[in-house]
Amino acid sequence: MSHALEQLINTLYASILDDSPWLAFLDALENQLPCHHATMVLRRPRDGDAGIWIANPTNSLAMAALQREYYRDSPFLDLPEGKVCILTKSQLENQHATYYRQFIRHFSQTTELIGVNMIEPRTGMMFRLRAARIEGESGFGERERKIFEAMIPRLRTAIALYARIALQEYRLSVLDETTGQVAIGSGVLDDKCRILIKNMVLDRVLLAQDGFYARDGVLHCSDPKDDRALRTLLSRLHGSNPQLSGNQTMKVRRVDGERYWSLLVRSSQPRPGVDEKAQSPVIVLLRDASYTPDVTDSALIEFLGLSRAEAALAVRLVKGQSLIDAAASLGISRFTARTQLASIFERTGVHRQAQLVSHILSMMKTVWVN
Repeated sequence: MSHALEQLINTLYASILDDSPWLAFLDALENQLPCHHATMVLRRPRDGDAGIWIANPTNSLAMAALQREYYRDSPFLDLPEGKVCILTKSQLENQHATYYRQFIRHFSQTTELIGVNMIEPRTGMMFRLRAARIEGESGFGERERKIFEAMIPRLRTAIALYARIALQEYRLSVLDETTGQVAIGSGVLDDKCRILIKNMVLDRVLLAQDGFYARDGVLHCSDPKDDRALRTLLSRLHGSNPQLSGNQTMKVRRVDGERYWSLLVRSSQPRPGVDEKAQSPVIVLLRDASYTPDVTDSALIEFLGLSRAEAALAVRLVKGQSLIDAAASLGISRFTARTQLASIFERTGVHRQAQLVSHILSMMKTVWVN
């Protein structure tokens, strides 16, 4: 492998983690091939949509117009997977005249194009690499073809890494958006209470200093009493007491002094590459203590020990149905419903339907349902 190709491949891998992925690689490709208008298309264009593509910012507007309006005429739209294709000026003028006219309208003096399409099998993402030569330059030949072909195995690896990173980031963004709707913050702390990871909800709470704040990357409670309680809880979790291996909860006063956060803390195992420097990391979750999660059959079975039939009845009572209406919706007789309600009373220690509903709602505010 030549030194120039080795440098190009090193840039290829390094550019995956850049804030603008692939741009550094495309710049290096233009310099070392050499070529012009190097572009990577990450999602196929369609009507009214230019797709997703990466190119030098100076080419952005022209590339967007070309991709959006004339993608159907592109000779590179459906190349055989993994095959390097070179199109000369003569081929472009004779076989792809419409596309070529528009291409040179945006990128004047273009004489030849080279490209390759690759698919990432695990995610199905298609990557299309393109480049051009201009007037006064020699055409693409075997040297350039061989460079492209030598890059293909490395490109496949780089593309697989990028695709999986992109997919994971998308999954995390969806989870963050979902938890944001119910205001559940999450994070990971090391044994010194340093914040290793946090989601956007916890980040907002810290920025607002709404019951919590971060100083030098360390999590603190705004209320000194709560802060001492949190540190006591965390120190116990970092110890070896097997009784504290499960979830631990506490209430943390919010900035208005009237509302509270419900905080759940549990031990975790160090994970390579993320928190391996932490001796005993912990996961923290917080939500508004006034938030009541959906009352479900499974939650009542787990936390109250109800049978499946009893749980189904209790859920309907919590949601406001009368005993008669609940029995009808379940397709059971009133006598069966009364028998089940009596059994629920016995299990929960309450004696009236209103007390039962209050008891269940109160319980659901204090427990965390996975």
